[in-house]
Amino acid sequence: MADSTGGGLPRPKVGRIAGCSLERTGDRCALPSRTGFPAVGPSSCDAIVDEVSLHRDVTERTAPMQPTPQENDYENLQCTPYDLEKPTQGWTRLAEMSDTAEPLFEKTWFLEGYNFSSNIYIIEDDGLTVIDPGNDYTAYLQFFDLGYDPAHVKRVVITHGHFDHAMGVLELCNYRGIREKGTMEIVMHEAGPEELKKNLKPLGFPVRLLQGKETIDAGRFALEVVHTPGHTFDGICLYHKDSKSLFSGDAVLPYGLSAPDKHGGGRLDHMLQAFRVLRRMDITHLLPGHGMPVFGLGSKVVEAGYEEMIKHLLGVSRELSCEEAARHLIGKGCLEEALYCAEKSIHHNPSDASALRLKVLCLNDMGRFQEALATLEVLEKIPDGRQEDEERFETLTRGYALMGLGHYEEAVAAFDDVLCRHGDVKEAQIYKGMALYLSGRQDEAMDIEAFRNEFVGHFKEELMQKVSQKN
Repeated sequence: MADSTGGGLPRPKVGRIAGCSLERTGDRCALPSRTGFPAVGPSSCDAIVDEVSLHRDVTERTAPMQPTPQENDYENLQCTPYDLEKPTQGWTRLAEMSDTAEPLFEKTWFLEGYNFSSNIYIIEDDGLTVIDPGNDYTAYLQFFDLGYDPAHVKRVVITHGHFDHAMGVLELCNYRGIREKGTMEIVMHEAGPEELKKNLKPLGFPVRLLQGKETIDAGRFALEVVHTPGHTFDGICLYHKDSKSLFSGDAVLPYGLSAPDKHGGGRLDHMLQAFRVLRRMDITHLLPGHGMPVFGLGSKVVEAGYEEMIKHLLGVSRELSCEEAARHLIGKGCLEEALYCAEKSIHHNPSDASALRLKVLCLNDMGRFQEALATLEVLEKIPDGRQEDEERFETLTRGYALMGLGHYEEAVAAFDDVLCRHGDVKEAQIYKGMALYLSGRQDEAMDIEAFRNEFVGHFKEELMQKVSQKN
């Protein structure tokens, strides 16, 4: 799986910078182990399993990570019998559940879901905005018994088309006040189930189809639409920037991951991309489609889900150190995840020279050359008794970063230093030729045999394009 963030210079066929031992001994930072996907399919039975502590130390050892499941075993789903279901609380304002004085929470009602129905959220402001109508007709009987008028339901937002999240919209359409008014807007992703769209069409309500990046105005509360495919292709989250709250549907759950539903377009690689997007957002509060809301620790839940995704991406059945995971991920081309693992190890031990070298490698390949140079400065200050191959690695990567920034003469000097001190290192010869070629000294570059062979056979077109852009 190639990393979409890669922005580095062309790589020679000899591969990434070689000859540097990244092994080390002693205590290591490991990805916290968790079990595999909960058994969640289109019915979302047993959706909330695999509970983990969000406060555990990064070095904690638990059960080994599980290999990635290849298929969803929907036939073996087991649902809780009605007489054994746990009691749930009725409609509650989020403000009553949180110590945070957020206007959004004062105006948002919450009803916890159960096996066949998701959580339901209703925001009251310019009318009523329902987020995930669920699949429980009694939910609305109870809500309207609180004194609300069904005719005041202004819009219904569906985070994805699974029936436990979506079917409640048909129940709402049957209320006389809603039906007679006929203006309730139904909001969903354009890739939502065709059968649902077909059932809604004869009812005559306006349907708004989303792609992502739109804004839904729930009165004074602006909700940004984030497309989060993975569990299903039509999955969306809603982000309220002022309170840093995310209505996450099934994209992020507090106790595990929702398995990709292949029938709904769900894919692991899409889920990984969705987690990349969510990790960059400032999320304090998580309002999920299953499980209780998480106040103050939203980013921790997202990070735990992201780590689970990384382990499934690695597809191993044993615990890995963060450094070992990073090396595997670099080999898969997943640079952003490799960088995450390297930085996690550095957070555990800021003087971890091996993890710092991994970080430099990732940053260079992602085109983040200034950050790579800053990391090399940190690395230089660590008196770890460098071996010859480690010194060579640091000089090569510094030259590569300088070349990426357009400092070609300094880059050539760095590669010459490697060639002078360490002999005819092929990577140094190729990179020197690249720097010369990009600086306009093409004749000198073509005099270097190793570069000339790579140039003809590998990245001639890329280099010529870069020269054209430079000119």
